[in-house]
Amino acid sequence: MVTFNWEEGDANEKVKNFKRKKALSWVVIELTEACNLNCIWCYANSGNVIKGRYMPLEKLESILKMLADAGVRQITYSGGEPTIYPYIKEAVKLAKDLGFVVHMNTNGFLFTKSFAKELRKLGLSQIQTNIDSIDPKRHNYIRGREGSFERAVKALRNADRAGITAVSQTVLTRLNENEIFSIFVLSRSLGAKRCRVWDMTLSEGAGKSIAKIAPTDYIKTLEKLYEFALERGLKSIESGEPLFPLGRNLSVPVLGGFCISYFGAYTTISVEGNAFYCAAYRKPMYNIFEGKGIGIDELHRQKLLNFISKNLRIPDTCHGCEFSRICRGGCIVRREANKGVDGACSLGKTHLEKPILSTL
Repeated sequence: MVTFNWEEGDANEKVKNFKRKKALSWVVIELTEACNLNCIWCYANSGNVIKGRYMPLEKLESILKMLADAGVRQITYSGGEPTIYPYIKEAVKLAKDLGFVVHMNTNGFLFTKSFAKELRKLGLSQIQTNIDSIDPKRHNYIRGREGSFERAVKALRNADRAGITAVSQTVLTRLNENEIFSIFVLSRSLGAKRCRVWDMTLSEGAGKSIAKIAPTDYIKTLEKLYEFALERGLKSIESGEPLFPLGRNLSVPVLGGFCISYFGAYTTISVEGNAFYCAAYRKPMYNIFEGKGIGIDELHRQKLLNFISKNLRIPDTCHGCEFSRICRGGCIVRREANKGVDGACSLGKTHLEKPILSTL
């Protein structure tokens, strides 16, 4: 993902924390597998399943305490859809009381004015909500439910007016790549302080069956978005994309520019407590409760190194590239979908015959 910032928020806390301690600083917790939408690209492929497993509140509290002891700075609640988690208010307060920066990934369907105000008082400081088209019908098709566009628009407004940082998200596909600039304009008009773009990872779930709508050129679109945002007062960029801004000299500060999973800054924890390399790579590295004896920091370090040694050898086509030490061969999910080479890399596509990037 790549986030274009017009105002700085508390999300920078996790970056500063990682730079200081070079260890796990940001954790996404999937509170429930249930969802009230059915997005066509979703790795979870929920199918409008309202019923689904939830994380017991006692289990969540135990996980939060372990993460706090490990020095993790930010918690992002996700799912499924976290607003249908029966203990979402308690979850926000628990995290805030333990000193975390508290964010939430939500589709916005239930994010009313009163709900936004209540969660803000309990400690929620940012929400991320998808706007996947400026055309309501197309957005609703992508998100799998009528009325989802109107609810997402209202959610961003409600968050902004409640004092919660509003972030728009867009999963880039061939269905919306030509209107991404208009999506940014719409999102900013709704109060969004940050606009985030995701690649459509072809992982388990719905994604593998719809490879035909993968974006034409994700990295080139990011370059164009940078120019577009720069003309409109862009302040900074936060990038978890290993191929951006790789080798490109940008005129605004860039936080990241590498895979945050690879360097140990972040993990996703499922309802069962399983820790994933990233949200889209659904093969558990370990269960968080294995860390009760040695601590989460050490457990994550050991399991991540083991995972990398087994799964993330830099592709042969990348040897000799001056940037491979940073991108580490690109995104593991894209690599698995493209015979071991990250298809989003223009160098990988040409097997590094003519390196086109010259300086960092």
